[in-house]
Amino acid sequence: MPTTKTTIMKLSLRRNLYYSFLLFITISCAQNTYTGTIENWNNKQAEIILPTENPIVIGSISQKGNAIFSLNEDVTNAILGTLQSEEENGNVRIQKSTVSKAFYCNPEHVEVKNGDINIHKLASRGTFYAGNLANEEFFGQFRITSSQSFNDSYFALGKKDFVKGFYINLFYVEEAASVNGECKTESYTMDMKRIVEIVTMYNINLKKGWNMVKIEVKETYNDGGKIRPLKTAMSTIEKLPKDARLILFEQ
Repeated sequence: MPTTKTTIMKLSLRRNLYYSFLLFITISCAQNTYTGTIENWNNKQAEIILPTENPIVIGSISQKGNAIFSLNEDVTNAILGTLQSEEENGNVRIQKSTVSKAFYCNPEHVEVKNGDINIHKLASRGTFYAGNLANEEFFGQFRITSSQSFNDSYFALGKKDFVKGFYINLFYVEEAASVNGECKTESYTMDMKRIVEIVTMYNINLKKGWNMVKIEVKETYNDGGKIRPLKTAMSTIEKLPKDARLILFEQ
């Protein structure tokens, strides 16, 4: 069913309250199918939606909270086709970059293989929508993350103190690529009295197709009363961590 950007905007007129759920996921790598059970789901059946210009339904949530979404060949072709269309229209929502740009660091500090190939990020900031396109209902946005407090702090754009934790996003490549090593940057604290070494650790080993990437704040530091990330790790993973949670929220 063709759906325009206006429909997604209309969905925001009907919202439910903010809450979070545990998400238990088993992964079938062969079929790129992700399934799980959302505890305390209080809505009716819903769709899992990518908020592209022409929204793409990639999965569903049952009345009992059983969630499933698939990145099979048909869905992947629809996503890549939407990307091409949005590039032509100058309105790109599925984010495209190269491997080197997506996991950027000075080449002297990391080892990069096939860094110039294109990489597609499935969801901006790891965000998906839950709703019903036909009925113009919107139940919220969600991410796969470690905790409510991490979700609230990491995506607050520096307005809140950072806490340790992680979120998951998915990336698509046409061929294998990798970025490995530690990226270190020296930065003055806000009072200009000391220098701290900000570290991003890359363990990115991408295979052809979809890849799960864990973005984790491992250590923080106090910068003039503000808590900021000191060490961040980005790594490809085959299975979701046992403490992964599905956080449903309103923007």
